[in-house]
Amino acid sequence: MHITSRSVLIALFSATALAACNQQPEKPNVDRKAQSAMLIQEHFRYLNDHDLKSLVSQYGPKASITSSDWKGTANGPTGADEIFHLEFYVSPDAKYLVDRTINTDSTVVVEYDVIGLKDKDNGNVRYDVRKCSVFRIDDKNQISSEATYVNKMAYHNGN
Repeated sequence: MHITSRSVLIALFSATALAACNQQPEKPNVDRKAQSAMLIQEHFRYLNDHDLKSLVSQYGPKASITSSDWKGTANGPTGADEIFHLEFYVSPDAKYLVDRTINTDSTVVVEYDVIGLKDKDNGNVRYDVRKCSVFRIDDKNQISSEATYVNKMAYHNGN
């Protein structure tokens, strides 16, 4: 009887140890909404800092970028580089002031104002323009598309 209980205990211990070894470690839950929020917060920080290199690195290789400010579509980091390089050149002191954000994990909608001083070629004119950008965020937490709409009626020239 002593041998039987000992055999049962050994078998039970072995089964428990084997089961523990075969279990996969749990993957932590990824909070996509928090990741998207952080990505977009960084995006606007990079815009305000005119940090072109960091800004461009947020775009996926096949990202499509459109705006009512220009015709056509820019693609990937190269397209983002061209767009923001030109935007920073035209308005070297532009500030991007976020007003409202709607975040649904993989889609983030941002309403914001862009204020600044146009370059000397445009006569040093101060402006304030209302924009709205719709960002799609991929599984790698990169921007896979951005569509920006500009309210031309909310464009204010002033001193």
